[in-house]
Amino acid sequence: MDKNKILIPVILLTVIAIILIIVLNPSSEFRELSINESKWNSIKESRIENKNLKLEDIKFNDYKLIIDEKNNTLYYSVVNDSQNKYNPRIGYNANSPNVKLAILSDEITDEKVKSNYQFKTMIYNEKEYHIYNLICTDLPILNISYDEEEEIKQKNIPMEMYLFDNLSNIPNKITISSGKVKMNEDKIIFTLHMLTPGKNKRDNKLSILNMKPNSEYILTQIKNEQEDELDKNHIVELFLNNEYKGIYSLAHTENKIQNINGNIPKLKE
Repeated sequence: MDKNKILIPVILLTVIAIILIIVLNPSSEFRELSINESKWNSIKESRIENKNLKLEDIKFNDYKLIIDEKNNTLYYSVVNDSQNKYNPRIGYNANSPNVKLAILSDEITDEKVKSNYQFKTMIYNEKEYHIYNLICTDLPILNISYDEEEEIKQKNIPMEMYLFDNLSNIPNKITISSGKVKMNEDKIIFTLHMLTPGKNKRDNKLSILNMKPNSEYILTQIKNEQEDELDKNHIVELFLNNEYKGIYSLAHTENKIQNINGNIPKLKE
């Protein structure tokens, strides 16, 4: 068979695939998606709000954002060493075709990050729209996923951990692991059992947030008045099953952790 006859269809299919990727996975910089209030109102007034129009995923600079559907909020952890941290490249997918994205703002700034400013972010098509809040944080993001029904039945629940470490001295921004989690009021203990991705999936200790490698960690909720007193390297924005829970300190379980009430007591069995 003539090689050219084989190559031509292959090339055509490759070109079509690239075009589909570009069309179905739009990517633009933050400032390109920013619009003023007049344009924002024009889009809203010519469409119907549909809360079932959803983002399936969204990435800033190729890093996946947490989508808290319960609070209708997106969370972006600003990478400290990134040159375009305040003008990230944005890519997204929605549960409907031909969806566009717009942000009611001119730019991200230090002041807006520190004040937890909520950027209004709209996804829309020709007929419908849906609005999310977007919060930018300068803290790492930790999401623990688990079966909520199992929480009632078991003391230690199987879990998966997703950590986005935005600290400048950490080359690997994303860590994914699995293990067990135990919860008690505002104190959470989780044990890491497996490192993924990797060739050898085995029980192992893991270094997170540039801490000494360990297999068991404790999360403790931080009150507002404590935030300035604590080492930010050991503070995370915590999510459980993609739902925002607040700012927590992270430490090894053998460490003595202080809060406004003194030493944290041992968790109840």
